[in-house]
Amino acid sequence: MHLNRRNLLIGAAAGLGSLAAKSTVNFAHAQGLGGLSALKYQTLDTIPNPGRFRGKLSYSGAPVEPIEMQVTKDGSICGDGARDIQPLRVADDGGLSDAVVQIRGVTRGKPWTPVFDTTKIYQIDCSFQPFVQIGKSTADAEIFNYDPILHNIHAYEVHKGIRRAMFNFSQPKAGQVDFIPLRLRRGHLITLDCNAHNWMAAWIYTSPTPYIAITSKDGKFEIGDIPPGEYEVVVWHPALGERTGPLRVDPDADLHFDVTLT
Repeated sequence: MHLNRRNLLIGAAAGLGSLAAKSTVNFAHAQGLGGLSALKYQTLDTIPNPGRFRGKLSYSGAPVEPIEMQVTKDGSICGDGARDIQPLRVADDGGLSDAVVQIRGVTRGKPWTPVFDTTKIYQIDCSFQPFVQIGKSTADAEIFNYDPILHNIHAYEVHKGIRRAMFNFSQPKAGQVDFIPLRLRRGHLITLDCNAHNWMAAWIYTSPTPYIAITSKDGKFEIGDIPPGEYEVVVWHPALGERTGPLRVDPDADLHFDVTLT
């Protein structure tokens, strides 16, 4: 499989590939990243008989070649020649990192942990770090430039495959930090570019509730303290797109979920 910068974005917005799930969740192909239904989330002090949802996402499809992009400026900092961007990071056993797992439809539950009050975006060695992160939909972004060169961060909200510009500003100095609110109108996915270095890219997947996780380097995730009920589970990856399916959480349930993407 070969991806370029353009069709990587299309994959993130529209949903590519297929899922084989070793679970009771039946996935459907997503029709594109749309807006979330209106949801007023209420924080509870205690959750009676909460459930847990954990597992591993793997990839077993065709090998994906890195996206090669030429370095055309700031070679002393960014390196000479080309930068290889690997949109699919897969462990030796197939574990897939950078995938988001979200439970939608929870209206009352646990509080967000304080670490999610601010979304942190780092520009280091002419790259955005982390490549994919999850965030609170009402968070503010704290944007750092650790490179001794100018970066110009350009953020877009993605909704049904269409990008809407959110903010666009430069950070010309090393050590510069800026704060800006992340307020999406309809969607829940943000893509980041640098107008000065076109190989720089990153994604932020936002959520109105804390029932969301991102897979680790070995593909594992865990979401706890889930109120019993019937919900929708979402799996999303920037190169493989989005899948959804129903999820039932019984009292004190310990649900294990292994999914292989191809």
